[in-house]
Amino acid sequence: MIQPLVAYNPYSSPFLLAAYGINNNFKATDVLNRWIWTFEKSQQSNVRIIGFATDCDPRYLLAMRLATGFFAKFVNIPICNRNDVLEIDLPKNWSSWFFMQTRQLFLCFQDPTHLCTKLRNRMLSKKAKMLIGNEQVSIEVLIELLDTKSKFVHGLVKTDIEPKDRQNFTSCLKLSSDDVLSALEDINNSRATRVYLQLLRSVVIAYIEHDTSIVDRIYHGWFAVFLCRIWQIWLQLIDEKYIVGYSVDNKKDLFITSPAHFSIELNAHSLLAAFLLVSQQKLPDSAL
Repeated sequence: MIQPLVAYNPYSSPFLLAAYGINNNFKATDVLNRWIWTFEKSQQSNVRIIGFATDCDPRYLLAMRLATGFFAKFVNIPICNRNDVLEIDLPKNWSSWFFMQTRQLFLCFQDPTHLCTKLRNRMLSKKAKMLIGNEQVSIEVLIELLDTKSKFVHGLVKTDIEPKDRQNFTSCLKLSSDDVLSALEDINNSRATRVYLQLLRSVVIAYIEHDTSIVDRIYHGWFAVFLCRIWQIWLQLIDEKYIVGYSVDNKKDLFITSPAHFSIELNAHSLLAAFLLVSQQKLPDSAL
């Protein structure tokens, strides 16, 4: 699929560019080489590709990290040293928290719908455990919410917290709604779950809702980033005895998955990079 940038229509419809079948036997480097080939062939037709977006397949995610130099490096092809890269003029002192390289051939985004379902599935998993402060992110508080409050208050039904379809995106929207967050305030031991649902809510606002302003997109995208950074650092700092009883081998098992975390970081960096490039008149306004 390809979505053109049209100055008079910020929500231009994507269309099918090509379709092909594969045997699923490929590596991240194969993906990256295909993107570079597509980019170069498009350049020959005076088409400038701004970015690529995929689901959260680990191979695609690694290809994105290699392409952007985001805690990964492709030693065989110096992508960022090309003459046709986009130069991002990073404001002073941003380098302490903005980790993407300032020379990018193209930007990369992880599909936010898949990211949301990954976050939702992690929370509803019967095996995974996540710890925030002295509370566990728990499906139990959602079950209690269903049992103690009317559907008219929170809008949830049982299938929203026990979805048979793991890609059911509608339940992500319902679980992260303001009504659910508000209703959970009266449920004991729900603070960690509310924090986690706010993380999910911020991803929805930043990358999915069409009426979100660019300022709010950046705010919520980076709210999710810093929430995850603080959460991860806290887990690294707490004593090992603090996690006794949670049946995990490592403290990192009490956090979101690595692909989901990298996706949150990568999307926020790419969004802010796009904004900077537009503000510096290196990309058209329609890129936002």
